[in-house]
Amino acid sequence: MMKSSKAKLFACLLLGVVAGCSQVRPFVDSRREAGQVNPVGQSRPDYIAVCYNPLWSDSAEAAQLAASACATRSKQAVFDKTSPFNCRLLTPTTAFYRCVSSP
Repeated sequence: MMKSSKAKLFACLLLGVVAGCSQVRPFVDSRREAGQVNPVGQSRPDYIAVCYNPLWSDSAEAAQLAASACATRSKQAVFDKTSPFNCRLLTPTTAFYRCVSSP
């Protein structure tokens, strides 16, 4: 009986750690290392990578994030491609957008 409750407690703790270390909402992958100028994430100034989970959010949310990231450079976001299982555990899909000059 004690062994079963310890296993359940361990499973709950493990799930909490995994959920706590992962971001569920879509986000622009533009991580930077401390003291570094260049990003280590997948995004570049004119190529935006948005991580999301298609089960919990749709591609429109990813497009909005990319549009706001490109707007900081007075450009528009144009969808390029998606790549599955290319980001974090709970947000595995990455949508890539090119920032292009407005016509």
